[in-house]
Amino acid sequence: MNTTNLCPIPTPDVGRPEISMAPLVDIVFLLLIFFMVTTIFPDNDGLLIEKPSSKNAAALSDDSLVITLDKQARVYIDGALVDTADVTRLIKAELITMPQLLVRVNADRRATTEALINVIDAAKAGGAQRLGIATNDY
Repeated sequence: MNTTNLCPIPTPDVGRPEISMAPLVDIVFLLLIFFMVTTIFPDNDGLLIEKPSSKNAAALSDDSLVITLDKQARVYIDGALVDTADVTRLIKAELITMPQLLVRVNADRRATTEALINVIDAAKAGGAQRLGIATNDY
């Protein structure tokens, strides 16, 4: 029998096995996107306050001027520490550009009622017509 006419059988190239990193990189990237999208960012500008709770709270719009009152009766507007007397001036300035401005007061539940009333009075003296007090529910 003549073996010169037969086709040689190809032998597979057996080399060192490799693990492809492409699927791992894809999965890590998808996890990163998932965690970025589902992260909840607090809206209290880094101030730790405990808002009171309410059973009849209603949602306020997000486009509002935020006044924060902490338990030591310090007043913050959009995260900046201000005096109660400055609240009136700052609200007057905001009302020039936004006549339908909503003022939202984030008051710590341990703040005194007197401090809260002073902030509300200062906001009303500045011309604020739409005023809301934030609770845990909204």
